[in-house]
Amino acid sequence: MAQSTLNDSVRTRELDEVVVLVPDIIKKGESIVFYPDKQLKETTKNAGQVIAGLQIPELIVDLSSGTISVLGKDNLLILINGRPSSQNELSSIPSKNIAKVEYISNPGVRYKNYGAVIDITVKKQTEGYGAMLNLLQSVNRGWGNYVATLKYNVGKSEWKVDYKFNPMWNMDCYRNNRELIIFENGAEILRNEDGVKAPNDMVTHQGSVQYSYQNGNKTMFNAQARVIRKNDRYISEGTIATMTGTTSFNEFQREINPVKAWQGDLDLYFHWKINKDNKIYVNVIPSLITSESSRDYTVGSTNITSGTDNRSWRLYSEFIWERKFSGGSLSSGIKSAVGWSKIQYLPQQTNVNEDESNNHAFVEWKHILDKVQYNIGLGATYYNISSPHEYRSVHFNPCVSVRYVPVQWGSLSVTLNETTVAPNMAYLSPVMQRIDAFQSVVGNIDLSPYQRYDGRIDMDFSFKDVSAKIIIGDEYSHKPILSSKGYHDGSILQTYSNTGYYNHFYIKGQLSTKLIVKELTLSLEGGWHTMKSKGSGYIHNYHQPFVNAQLMFMKGHWWIMAKYNNAYNRLWGESITTINNNLLNIGVGYSYRNATFMAGVVNPIGRIGLKSSDLSDIAGFERIYHVSSSERLIWIGVSLNIFKGSKRSGIIRKLNNNQIYETINDVRK
Repeated sequence: MAQSTLNDSVRTRELDEVVVLVPDIIKKGESIVFYPDKQLKETTKNAGQVIAGLQIPELIVDLSSGTISVLGKDNLLILINGRPSSQNELSSIPSKNIAKVEYISNPGVRYKNYGAVIDITVKKQTEGYGAMLNLLQSVNRGWGNYVATLKYNVGKSEWKVDYKFNPMWNMDCYRNNRELIIFENGAEILRNEDGVKAPNDMVTHQGSVQYSYQNGNKTMFNAQARVIRKNDRYISEGTIATMTGTTSFNEFQREINPVKAWQGDLDLYFHWKINKDNKIYVNVIPSLITSESSRDYTVGSTNITSGTDNRSWRLYSEFIWERKFSGGSLSSGIKSAVGWSKIQYLPQQTNVNEDESNNHAFVEWKHILDKVQYNIGLGATYYNISSPHEYRSVHFNPCVSVRYVPVQWGSLSVTLNETTVAPNMAYLSPVMQRIDAFQSVVGNIDLSPYQRYDGRIDMDFSFKDVSAKIIIGDEYSHKPILSSKGYHDGSILQTYSNTGYYNHFYIKGQLSTKLIVKELTLSLEGGWHTMKSKGSGYIHNYHQPFVNAQLMFMKGHWWIMAKYNNAYNRLWGESITTINNNLLNIGVGYSYRNATFMAGVVNPIGRIGLKSSDLSDIAGFERIYHVSSSERLIWIGVSLNIFKGSKRSGIIRKLNNNQIYETINDVRK
């Protein structure tokens, strides 16, 4: 559903890249460009719905929550006219203003912290005002998602105010858990937890005020003030059956985890096109974060309380220079992330100051040679910690990508990349915290950054309305930060160390095609991956198939969508965790004038179960965390987008610096 009204020759001249032309998309280098057609724009009302309609194979688009994620990857960067943006901003972009959507599935050294990038080019208004509402509400569960935006454009300036409110209340959750604990003297304890439903409450508020000044494509200044408020309360309870030798007894367990946080930041951005060949980009984002997280765990006569009180400052800054040459381009830049935190650990009343900085410089060259396009990049990272202990390191990270296009219907790409991964403060904390009556966890201040090496081969094919890709890749980490468990003062202690290796091999295929009639399209991604983790005293293996599929029917003012993806699990150290959950989402929408009316059901035949495992021989577990309120969650919604005024094309902002920090220490078990 991404056919363009432009002809292929015009596209080729505009992109100035080695391209593979197919009816629905353009492949250029490491990215794919989608041009939404007229029908898609008329049937949908905002950017989130357009991205769902484009059916980009790797993406998981949940229309009920308005969220987008990447199968098997943690970090997705969304750019609006090149500007890093939050996902709730997608609801404020009218579909009819979208010129193109560019998807980068394998970002280079410039976007080193992200697994994938979406860049949406939007036509902007010059004069006028607008309002947007995107309201989603469950009719049978305590869940809602509400977004509102106001815009005003005058001359070369734009003012915008937006607010998002995402409440979830009385979300019944419970967990089933089986643990085997072996003490130093050989004694064993087997614990089986049979959970019962308990109401969980979660709410997030996000608000921002933005001013933008744009003088054609020569100069742009953008200032945005953002505030985020998080207030969650997690409860887990049930009966634990404990067996020690021939003795067995039952106890009632209850765990309460309130999490509260504020974040405020000011995003200042400046772009200047010096001449036709040179551009510079400057961005500065100071942030203030306060958070409180606690844990009250009671089982039988044992009660454990712990928590953290965190006050943090963050300063992100970035400077990038771009230079065009005949047949190629050069970009270079400096990025710096500096943080100061004061954390109080409870109940010990222990104060820890954390001061760190991560400074990165890069240079990247892109060049076109007939049917070959190649990118060569080099990054240098200076990592510095001055508290709670002193540590300094310098690392150089090369990145090489080559794409060969021998024929119009196919291409071959090879990418090699090296990345430095620094330890986060949760791994470094010297304060010991109790997990339960038998176990504790403590960080290691002697941890060091480690190197991750990535390599992948992409083979693209296209014929008429069919587009396909085969990807084979491998990720290897040398002496990564892995956890291990041992004995200390008669109890079990978990800590972290740089040791061993980690390897992740994957093979997957992607297919996008029309089925039977032109109004029905299929997007399918599936494959298999295997992982091996060698730590201190253990070696673990895990493998799993995965699938991500979407069917979409679009005709006239109607669209119908069915989306399914299975759980995508990752092994790391001795833990197996779920990144993407089992999800079946069926939705229908009808567009009338400036509104789209929607309804759907999530998981009509099941519920979301978050599975996790610990494979330790000393203290391992098998756990399923059930979100029972997700079973047959029926939702309705309306998207309204009104604007009065004229339009013009916006420039592209290139920085990748959306700084939404996750600094809350999760003290849950």
